[in-house]
Amino acid sequence: MFAFFLGCLYLITALINLWLIKEKFNIFGFILNPRNRNFLLLFEAPFLVVSFAAIVEEKHWFLFLIFFLHAINSMILLIMPQFFYQSKEDMQFIDEESLNNYLVIITSATGVGCLLISYL
Repeated sequence: MFAFFLGCLYLITALINLWLIKEKFNIFGFILNPRNRNFLLLFEAPFLVVSFAAIVEEKHWFLFLIFFLHAINSMILLIMPQFFYQSKEDMQFIDEESLNNYLVIITSATGVGCLLISYL
């Protein structure tokens, strides 16, 4: 049940990202703004909680990977925020449209993967 809920959460996030892209919102400008750090931590919290609950309910490597990646991201954001925001310069070499497309593809694929785990 939690894997299904996590998949739905990811797919809703992908839809919101698509809508923000359509509205010409600078997603990565928002994410990489240090003033939005608390928002990012609050955004990560449901993913951490639900992915942990999904792991407790059903042990699967994909769920462990999701939890691990969210935990690492949150810890870096809490402990070493300068390292997190340093990636802003690295991302300037990649086209913003490509980054947005990757974001939607990754969140959609993760959502579908979680739905498949909950189905099987």
